[in-house]
Amino acid sequence: MIWYVSSKTGGDANDGRTPQAAFKTLARALDAGKAGDTILMAPGAYDQDLAARVSAARTANIVVSVAGSE
Repeated sequence: MIWYVSSKTGGDANDGRTPQAAFKTLARALDAGKAGDTILMAPGAYDQDLAARVSAARTANIVVSVAGSE
């Protein structure tokens, strides 16, 4: 499953399954994700715990990537 996160246009009440219905926070995406999932984050401003949350995702075997970073 791919989960989408956008600090600019997302909302944590969204389902996170499309860019148009992205979550607002990485924490919400981590709650929804499970091993083997991917979280695509849109460029933007995220909380200061970002490094710790990405580390937790990797420990849970969840891939975190920045969308549009190619």
